Amino acid sequence: MRHMISLSFRSKGSYSFLMTTVLVMIVVVFILSLRFGATPVTFGEIANQFRAHAGTIYELRLPRVLCALLVGVSASVAGAILQTVLRNPLASPDVIGATAGGGLVTVLIILLAPLTPAIWLPVYSMAGSAVASILIFLLAYRRQGNSMIRLALVGIAVSAALQAIIKMLIVKYAMSSSQALVWLKGSLYARNLQHAELLWPWTVAGLIAAMLLVRYLNVLKLDESVLVSLGTRVRTVRTLLLLVALALSASAASISGNLSFVGLIIPHLSHKLTGENFIRSLPFTAALGGLLVMLGDLLGRVIVPPMEIPVGIITSLIGAPYFVYLIIKQGHKK
Repeated sequence: MRHMISLSFRSKGSYSFLMTTVLVMIVVVFILSLRFGATPVTFGEIANQFRAHAGTIYELRLPRVLCALLVGVSASVAGAILQTVLRNPLASPDVIGATAGGGLVTVLIILLAPLTPAIWLPVYSMAGSAVASILIFLLAYRRQGNSMIRLALVGIAVSAALQAIIKMLIVKYAMSSSQALVWLKGSLYARNLQHAELLWPWTVAGLIAAMLLVRYLNVLKLDESVLVSLGTRVRTVRTLLLLVALALSASAASISGNLSFVGLIIPHLSHKLTGENFIRSLPFTAALGGLLVMLGDLLGRVIVPPMEIPVGIITSLIGAPYFVYLIIKQGHKK
C-alpha cells in the first residue's frame, strides 16, 4: 500500500512540482543569459533595449537564448521519439542522418561558397538532413516494411560515411575550415532574430504533432504481435513519428550544428524522473532539453570570457558520463 501511495504521488504531485521547477529554472536561465556574456549588462540596460527594440541584447542575446530553447526542445523530443520507434535506448537524431547530412552540406557551403549569406546556411542544412534521411529510409526499405534494427544499422553506416567525408573536407581545406569546425562542434554564436524566426515554426509544429501522436508512443512500447492484434497500423504510425523526428532534428541541427547527447540523455532522464507515460514525460522532456541547451550556452559564454566555448562541447561534457552510465546499465540488464 505504501508503495502504491508513493507511485500515486509521483504521478500527480511530484510531476507538477518537477515541471514547475524546470519552468522556473528556464525563466531564471533566460534572464541570466540576457544579462551575462562577454560584457555583463545591468537589468536597466536590458529594459531600455527592449523598449527601444534595438541594441546588442535585443538583437543578439535574445535571439540566441530563444534559439537555444527551441533547439533543446526539438532535439530532446526527436530523441525521445526515435528511441521509442527504433526500440533502441541509445538512439538519437544521428541515427536517421539528420546531423551528418546537414553537417556535410553546411561544410560544403562554408568551404566552397564562403560568400553565401549566413542566414541561408540553416536552409541548406535542413535540405541536407532531409536528403540523408530519405537515403537511409530507402536503403532500409523492404516490402514487408522497415525493420527498425535494419534502419538503425543503415543509419549508423550512412552517418559514419558522411562524417568521414566531412573530415576529409576539413583536412583538405584546413586553412579555411575554422568556421566549419565551430559549426560541427555545435554553436549558437551570432544567431539573430532571423534564425529564431526560421526555427520556431518547425519546433511548434513538431511538438504539436508529437503530442497528437503521443498515445501511439505509449502503444509502441508493446511487443509487435500485441500491436498487430490491437489493430494498430504499426508501419503508418512509425512512418509518421519518424517524419516528426526528422523535422525536429533537422531544424535543430540546421541552427546549432551538432549538439551531442541532448537527444540521447534527456529522454532517459525525463523517464527516470516522471515515469514511462509519454503524456507526461514528453512535455517534461521538451522543457528539460530546452533548459539544458540554454544552460550549456550560458556556461560557454561566462566560463572564460571574452572567449566562448561552443555549447556542443558543454553538452558533451555533461552528457558523456551519463552515456557511459546508460551503456553499463544496458549491459547489466543483458
